[in-house]
Amino acid sequence: MNRILFISIPEKGHLNPMIGPAAHLCDRGHTVAFFASRDVSAQLQRAGLTSVPEMIVQPSPAAESHGDAFSRQVRDRSWLRQWIKRLLIKQVDDQVEPLQKVIRNFQPDIIVSDPMIYPAIIAAHAEKVPWVALSNSLNPVLDDSVTSELLDTVAWLAPDRDRLFNLHGLSPRFSGCDAISPWLTVAFTTKEFIGREVHGVRMVGPSFPRGRRGDETDFPWHQLRPDAPLIYLSFGSQIYHQPEVFQRVSEATRELGVQLVIAAQQLHGTPELGELPDHLLTCTYAPQLALLPRTSVFVTHGGANSVMEAIHCGVPLLVSPVCNDQFHQAHYVRRSGVGKVMDLHEASVGECRAVMEELLSSAEIKRQMQRVSKSYQCEGAATAASLIEGLL
Repeated sequence: MNRILFISIPEKGHLNPMIGPAAHLCDRGHTVAFFASRDVSAQLQRAGLTSVPEMIVQPSPAAESHGDAFSRQVRDRSWLRQWIKRLLIKQVDDQVEPLQKVIRNFQPDIIVSDPMIYPAIIAAHAEKVPWVALSNSLNPVLDDSVTSELLDTVAWLAPDRDRLFNLHGLSPRFSGCDAISPWLTVAFTTKEFIGREVHGVRMVGPSFPRGRRGDETDFPWHQLRPDAPLIYLSFGSQIYHQPEVFQRVSEATRELGVQLVIAAQQLHGTPELGELPDHLLTCTYAPQLALLPRTSVFVTHGGANSVMEAIHCGVPLLVSPVCNDQFHQAHYVRRSGVGKVMDLHEASVGECRAVMEELLSSAEIKRQMQRVSKSYQCEGAATAASLIEGLL
């Protein structure tokens, strides 16, 4: 059989949707391995997957990429623009040669990469290996109605990005941050959510593992109340430090007869959350795939995976985007009618309570969610694996 190298950004939002297609390809007899710029081998091993040896010697993540400081800095337009430039452009030249070494050592027949990892595209071209763009975001399917600070930043970076690729003999097509592969570009969404077909992009539906994803965790299931609707709040694994938002949502839901579960990451158990009301349950990291089927409303920053998982489970969304492509997901949530968009950093407790009540009771939002969710009841990971396999 064939050898397939997956190259991922080492954050859960980028790695998790790759695990399903990789597992399906392993089941079909192919040799599959992962490379990331930080050691994610523990999660891969729990998911039954392997990594290339070079991954484990990579440096730890910069302190600025998680936590309190990062959650504040990403709201600073100038800081965020320079951070994106460093990640997408300035660091590329230093990463190409190590990736070429990984490719030569593993000798893949095909490379499956996050299309934001520009050095992987350049290295694949240099080593004459075809590559697949497996996008964790909605970047490949954006249309002209979408506007965001991220797209303004990408337009600002475009001349530098073109020069970078031209120096390596490449001139790829881009959509948002993502390079579009001339072989295959996969997006984990559907036309029912986006509203149209997209030329050159295969929309396959959601990507879920066929078994373990490797990030499963313990959870106090016995503390969930069977007599109350569940509102689940999570701002992901990078910009989770949102104590003011958590307190505002907690206060807004206090009198609604619901139970509120907050995946608070490192804020769990700290004084920053204030006094916890009786209806609130916090945890460090929630088993989201298992919790969403029991959820009535999902409050999220709008990460692409969170939105994908909520739609699959038919859970109305309250999206409060903070930065980057979160505004793209918010755009399509609003346009498709499957939820509401609100800046929870600026909203009052009363405004937050009112939108929660609407999400809990609106027949129209539930109808639109049922319509879109129906298109998400498919095996996107298996379809992606078949499309990759078809190139071999």
